[in-house]
Amino acid sequence: MSAGVLRLPGATGQALSFSWNGRKLTGLEGDSVAEALLANGIRGLAFTRKAHRPMGLSGFYTTGVLARVDGVPNVRLDQCRLREGMQVSTQNCWPQPGFDLLRLARLVPAAWIQGGFEHTNLVPSGGRLFQRWEALLAFLAGVAEPASSRAQVAVPEGRRLFAEVLVIGAGPAGCAAANAVAAQGRHVLLVSRGKAAGGLARHAGVDVPGLDPRVECLFGVDVFGAYREGQLLLAAPLDGSDGALALEAGEVILATGRRPVPPLVPGTWLPGVMDARTALALAADRRIAPGASVAVLGTGEQDALAQRLRALGVNVVRVAPLERLQRISGFNCVRGIELEGKCACDAVVLAGTGAFDDSLSFQGSAQGRLQLVGGFSAYRRVGAAADADAALPVRHSAVLLCPCFDVSGAEVDRLLEQGVQDLEVIKRLTSCGMGPCQGQPCWHSLRDYVAARLGVPPASLNKPTLRPPRRALTVAQAAGLADVVEPLQ
Repeated sequence: MSAGVLRLPGATGQALSFSWNGRKLTGLEGDSVAEALLANGIRGLAFTRKAHRPMGLSGFYTTGVLARVDGVPNVRLDQCRLREGMQVSTQNCWPQPGFDLLRLARLVPAAWIQGGFEHTNLVPSGGRLFQRWEALLAFLAGVAEPASSRAQVAVPEGRRLFAEVLVIGAGPAGCAAANAVAAQGRHVLLVSRGKAAGGLARHAGVDVPGLDPRVECLFGVDVFGAYREGQLLLAAPLDGSDGALALEAGEVILATGRRPVPPLVPGTWLPGVMDARTALALAADRRIAPGASVAVLGTGEQDALAQRLRALGVNVVRVAPLERLQRISGFNCVRGIELEGKCACDAVVLAGTGAFDDSLSFQGSAQGRLQLVGGFSAYRRVGAAADADAALPVRHSAVLLCPCFDVSGAEVDRLLEQGVQDLEVIKRLTSCGMGPCQGQPCWHSLRDYVAARLGVPPASLNKPTLRPPRRALTVAQAAGLADVVEPLQ
């Protein structure tokens, strides 16, 4: 595809040159690296760990946007801003991106590389043969090479902030909660991953209430963990060059909405599949279309979403209820969808499937050691975060519950047949949710899949232990907290 193939009219910004696997490309100032690559028609950015399936920018899976930037591995391309002269390359490939022999792993029968294959009895631990076996597994699994000796990463200084009330999430519900607290004359701190208040609502064309000027705001910051019985929360700016934050508050309000969860159908891992939030941000903020021909599916929101995308200049070729989706087809990227019949498209936008990310609630109340058990959370939930989760329908086992580690429904079925039903045990046997996504959304998919197979309500099954950090922070950001958070005695 030619450069700028998916850039919509009206894009502004200074042109910046960068390289992808040695190929010279051009993006615009303000783009993330993932956005600039998509604008150039490049969808596949990374690979799954075992079968080496391609993944890309989706809004669902972190693995899909990890690559090497200027010698530093595992950089999130959706959070890394484009810079002039930046050198970006695919990681976890051999011997080179243009001739990647690791792609042959997709020809290996799935049963050969299911969880536990690496713990063979033929190679006992402790010997030189075992060390070579481990090195071979790490190579085949695509463990990224360490940063080059030329890569210089500064340690940003951390900060400690206090507030009477901490509101996490700046959608309409979060803004309303923060305004209500400010009206009471109390100090309130509003923290959001977005660039501004009400990002998703604005992209969807919905009015967002203005913020009381007394509300202190932190944008572009992700709260990644709750510690010390929920009294201390740690957060990190999405820009890794900025220091992490230690937050303390008398009251915590969660207005985080719903985290997108893909439906349990084959093909949701393919490059070209993305959630509504990601697609709207691409089209509205960066003037980039999700694809040249886009299918929109949802649980009631699809018509309004399609209308909004069309108004932004996106070519929407099919709109349908999500319940009719049988499969997303393609090998290296999306080629179409299967409903009652087949429909050709190169991108699929999914809306309406979401779940509350209960990581912070769990971390603030959990007790135990090896397998933590959640207790009563003092954190208050408002807006969509307070709604009950809807169960994901399960039609067959040909799905990937955790694309990062290639964990399929069929693999989980085999464990259930052996009587293994505890989600924590299934997680450890399959590695489901143990990638950089930290179990979100994979553990929600796993729970709903197992619940459907057992014929029990999903809420009756406990998710695996949700330990912090729930999102990625850099080692440098963590080091910057050393003088800010005192150790427990």
